[in-house]
Amino acid sequence: MLIFKSLAIGLLIALGEVLNGNIRVRLLHRRFGKKRAKLISFFSGTVIIYSICWLTLPWLAPSSQLDCLKIGSVWLIIMLALDIYFGKYVFRMKWQKVWEDFNPVKGNMLGVGMLLLFASPVVIFILQN
Repeated sequence: MLIFKSLAIGLLIALGEVLNGNIRVRLLHRRFGKKRAKLISFFSGTVIIYSICWLTLPWLAPSSQLDCLKIGSVWLIIMLALDIYFGKYVFRMKWQKVWEDFNPVKGNMLGVGMLLLFASPVVIFILQN
């Protein structure tokens, strides 16, 4: 049952992140420039993820940190698949550009965001218990 609940919350997180990305592209790029908009979006995306996790983790009811790692793995797979799919097939980026989006050395925080997403259930589990 944990896997199905994790999938449901993962899709909710994906929806929140898609909305966050749309706000970044449609509003923040014009106002702050692309580089600063990405940074703002990184922080707002992290708030979205951790807020959803905080509110839904009691419903998921993990019994251990290992359960939380399983939840984080499901969410990570969903978001990696979504980001790679959108980058490659919706926005028609070359593979090199798709992978660059995960590189913090180039100013892209997607890879760091994925690590924070994966860790979020453990962090919230510890804070709530």
